[in-house]
Amino acid sequence: MSEREPSQDDAVWQDLVARLESTESAPDPQGHQAQDSGTGAAAPGGPRDYLEAEDDDAGYVPPEPAPLGTGDPLVVLAWCGAAGAPLALLLMAIFWRSAPFAVIIGMVVLFVAGAAYLVSRLPGERDHGDDGAQV
Repeated sequence: MSEREPSQDDAVWQDLVARLESTESAPDPQGHQAQDSGTGAAAPGGPRDYLEAEDDDAGYVPPEPAPLGTGDPLVVLAWCGAAGAPLALLLMAIFWRSAPFAVIIGMVVLFVAGAAYLVSRLPGERDHGDDGAQV
């Protein structure tokens, strides 16, 4: 077999490797010297070089959540109509193909009424200074 001739690509590759090796030991913008001892530890000034925050929540006990059945009954019914009616229509299309037309219309009306009630309860105006975060 003949020996392979060094190509232009090999020269470019060697130049790239040399430049990368020279930048690995260069100091970072904060002035820290990046050194890897082979232990896998992050270099000083790296993403994990921070102080652990003190745990101020040691004595905090969250309040008990409200029971599940204490919601507004109209909202619960509206969600049942808005989510349950399409599901019921799908199940009727699969299992009860001879469903009366009045039942199908009733499901559609139930969906529209539930969705309209839920949309009507949305806030009318938005506070543009509020980012939505709550404590």
